[in-house]
Amino acid sequence: MRVTAHGITIAVTVYNRRDYILQAIESALSQNKPVRVIVVEDCGPDPGIRDLVEEHFGNKISYHRNDVRRGLFGNWNACLDLCTTPWISILHDDDYLAPHFVEAMEEIGEALPDRGIYFSSITHVDNSNRLLQIPVREFPGSFREIDPRALAYVNDVLFPGQLLRVDHARAQGGFRETSQFCGDWEMWFKLAHYFGAAQTKKAVAFARSHEGIERGTNKIVRTGRKHALDFVQAKRNLRLIRETQANGFFDRRIALRKAPLPTRHLLPHASAMSPRLLRYNVGLLLLSHPPHWRYAVFQFAVRIFGPRFVLGVSRLFGSMT
Repeated sequence: MRVTAHGITIAVTVYNRRDYILQAIESALSQNKPVRVIVVEDCGPDPGIRDLVEEHFGNKISYHRNDVRRGLFGNWNACLDLCTTPWISILHDDDYLAPHFVEAMEEIGEALPDRGIYFSSITHVDNSNRLLQIPVREFPGSFREIDPRALAYVNDVLFPGQLLRVDHARAQGGFRETSQFCGDWEMWFKLAHYFGAAQTKKAVAFARSHEGIERGTNKIVRTGRKHALDFVQAKRNLRLIRETQANGFFDRRIALRKAPLPTRHLLPHASAMSPRLLRYNVGLLLLSHPPHWRYAVFQFAVRIFGPRFVLGVSRLFGSMT
């Protein structure tokens, strides 16, 4: 099915956040090629968000508020339920899109048709819209096919900037609402595995980073559970690969070769982790393929002195911040 602007809905999700919601909606409405825009609120405690949005945008958008709290992935399913177009892009209330996002999706859909999901590259920004990370787009050419087996191990296509084929996503049962962390990755993998996926080199989506804010993802990183949850999801993904390939078994070394345990996830939070999770993450660090010499030196020291060395560096890190 061809990707066209009139067949796209941008669904902006919101839960109890006023700060950036207007910018997110404005970015959806300001596309060079107009699309349908819906706002889906997950029964948040701030009843004034709807008034705020409708005061600014009136009938330019459709607004829906869930009757009960559905959670992150449940709210994304509400977006799928409400969508009346063949394609949907889900946009968080604190992220935003470049004006030519839809054009980029049409372009990749023309170049690589009939995929289940398309992605743009993303740029990270802070709370003031300052660039935090210029995207590294290492693949040759303007587009790349997403290898489902690589995606089974590591989720390297992130929010925002995705475009899903709605009927395919519904056929997979929507997003798994019981997922603690990886419901998006599970859906991306299923769509790539069964229907194909592709990414444009163009960075036409902006993801906002909230360092230090009490958000679900940050809590998972601080407690040392991120990689454990990642590996559980990788095993789920590889079970699907085993339907057609005999070698679809999970190997942590492959995952850690593709995405080494980041020291930025370990050092600031090691002292807050339980002893079990600290030992688990130290084990992953030692299995990781060093991306640079400093990582290798730190890895060598940890190999000699063990978790106590990590705790000592973590406390030193905390005293300097």
